[in-house]
Amino acid sequence: MRISTYWQFHRMERATEQSVGQMTLWQKRVATGRRVEQPSDDPVGSVHALALREQVQQIDQYGRNIREARMFLQATEQAFADIGDMLHRTRQIVTQGANDTNDANAREALIQEIRELKRRLLQIGNQRPDGERYLFSGQTVHTEPITVTGGVASYVGDGNPLLVNIAADRVITMNFSGARIADLHNKLNDIENNLLSGNSAQLSMVDLNDIEQFQSEFHRYRGEVGVRTRELDNYERLHLSRRDQLTGNLAAIEEIDLAEAISQLKQSELRYQASLQVFTRIQSVNLFDFLRGG
Repeated sequence: MRISTYWQFHRMERATEQSVGQMTLWQKRVATGRRVEQPSDDPVGSVHALALREQVQQIDQYGRNIREARMFLQATEQAFADIGDMLHRTRQIVTQGANDTNDANAREALIQEIRELKRRLLQIGNQRPDGERYLFSGQTVHTEPITVTGGVASYVGDGNPLLVNIAADRVITMNFSGARIADLHNKLNDIENNLLSGNSAQLSMVDLNDIEQFQSEFHRYRGEVGVRTRELDNYERLHLSRRDQLTGNLAAIEEIDLAEAISQLKQSELRYQASLQVFTRIQSVNLFDFLRGG
């Protein structure tokens, strides 16, 4: 009889502890919304979740790379747009300056405008869109790309591309060399000198043709920026879609169905109450009760 009583007591004690454990578990899951708090909760699921989380982290890195590349390319697109406007105005100045009917005052006004365009061009070529890195320096991003000595511009960047991974199998160039900006500055020097000397033939036969070539070239550059920017947008959409899919799979492993969890909590509470009642009755049985029952 003692062995039977002890066995029953021990069995019900364990049943009550298990009920408490299950109830505590579901209380925690309902409170946190998570099914897996540590690897031991679901070893297989935890391994899968780790792999999914690594993929999400990689996609997030691609997202940061895309945003950085977009910042550079947007600044570049605006720079080329501004240079395009400047070239349009330069072409007008050259055409007007080639007219031999210009008086000294008219020619001086054109010269001053060319000088202002050169100043503005240097600002564009030496800009730092993020306040730290030069836009047109190549990989030497902390070196001012265009310097002017004796009125002549020189490109001192290295001209190398800044490459960034935007997907596992895709690398994009996020910058352009500033060498042609320095060349354009020196072409504006030529135009200024020809305006000063009144060399109408040089203006109309050489400078005008050169400016038109610069216009075509920078228009092409701007088109390339647009192509790269659209590619960034496409990859960003793909990554966001893939990230949503991965986080959904991760949630399926680690998070709970709240309605199901509440149902499980209620069931565990009922089991706990039932086991507690039985355990209480067993505790109240004394030796005298057993002897009388025997």
